[in-house]
Amino acid sequence: MQYLVHARNKRTKQFIEGILPSMIKQLGLTKSRKALFVKVSRSDVDEDTDGQTTYIRQVGGLIVIIKPQSLERMGITLAHEMVHVKQLARGILKTEKGVNYWNGKCYNKRTKYLNCPWEVEAFSKQELIFRRAIA
Repeated sequence: MQYLVHARNKRTKQFIEGILPSMIKQLGLTKSRKALFVKVSRSDVDEDTDGQTTYIRQVGGLIVIIKPQSLERMGITLAHEMVHVKQLARGILKTEKGVNYWNGKCYNKRTKYLNCPWEVEAFSKQELIFRRAIA
């Protein structure tokens, strides 16, 4: 998987570029022909979140990480969002017309955030993926 990182802060960019290859490898995305763009930004998405992933099947993924966060928090957020990239790339998670599908089962917006299976998986793996990436 090819990737590009955009961050105004050089230290932040180097940190993300340093851990991203490990995360890609851990999630089995190394051979993916899709691209990944990671952007560290102050206001591109809802401020109630640390990050957000958008995926376009033909192209690849966009991860936006909201600043300010510590480098550790950014790394954990990146790991969380990378799990979503894997889910979307493999077709386990699909989003169509604002509706999410997990393994073919429809989940509407009334499903609580922490009860969504894609979030359960991402939260359960984010810390381990991050710790392995910085080891």
